[in-house]
Amino acid sequence: MPMVKVNPKQEQRELDELLQDPEAKSAYEEFEREYAFRQKLAEARRNNHITQREIHKITGLPQQSISRIEKGTAQKQSPTLRTLLKYVDAIGCELTVTQKI
Repeated sequence: MPMVKVNPKQEQRELDELLQDPEAKSAYEEFEREYAFRQKLAEARRNNHITQREIHKITGLPQQSISRIEKGTAQKQSPTLRTLLKYVDAIGCELTVTQKI
């Protein structure tokens, strides 16, 4: 695949224009929240010095599923709450819900 020259300023202008649409803005914000959550999960795993393979051994979850949880590559197959809780327990964390301010 040939390299494509990207103009970051043009890309930002196009994104800003796209986000003028309330529906697109809402979808973008939802994606950002999900991405940040997945990054926090992977960061917590690494901070606790636990590999994806170790999570597999602890939980029985396929390593590929663990990778998908962290990378979000299976958008149509989001993990179940039960799977997510197994992952969170295995990395030595807990899932909490807090009120938005």
